[in-house]
Amino acid sequence: MLVVTVRYADTISVDPANGTSRAVFFVDPSADYLKDHFPGAPTLPGLVMLESAVRAAAALWDATATAVCGGSPTLARVERLQVVRRVVPGETLLVETTKEPGDAAGHTMNFTARGTVSGDPAMRARFSLRRFSDNDPR
Repeated sequence: MLVVTVRYADTISVDPANGTSRAVFFVDPSADYLKDHFPGAPTLPGLVMLESAVRAAAALWDATATAVCGGSPTLARVERLQVVRRVVPGETLLVETTKEPGDAAGHTMNFTARGTVSGDPAMRARFSLRRFSDNDPR
């Protein structure tokens, strides 16, 4: 099992054999992204929840790639992002991602993610990551 640390995730654990990864993210009450979201009732933005999932998915793809076909995985498409409950300062978000089949060329990979706080559902997402090569139009 591989464990890494990145922004918007305190730790990411990857289980390549099962095609899953897990990001753990403590919502720091002094974090800058809470200042305007929302004054008087700070809430973790859904975009930050998605970013935690994307970082975990990218780490999973990197750990399971049989060949490198470009740079770092980049968010290509969000099919669904559903915030189920508020995540507030002082709580810890656990995001679990699962790899789904990608395209035949291997440049795109699809993922699902589920986020929980103390076992309660907080978010769900389905998205695609893509690796761009130097020859790909952007």
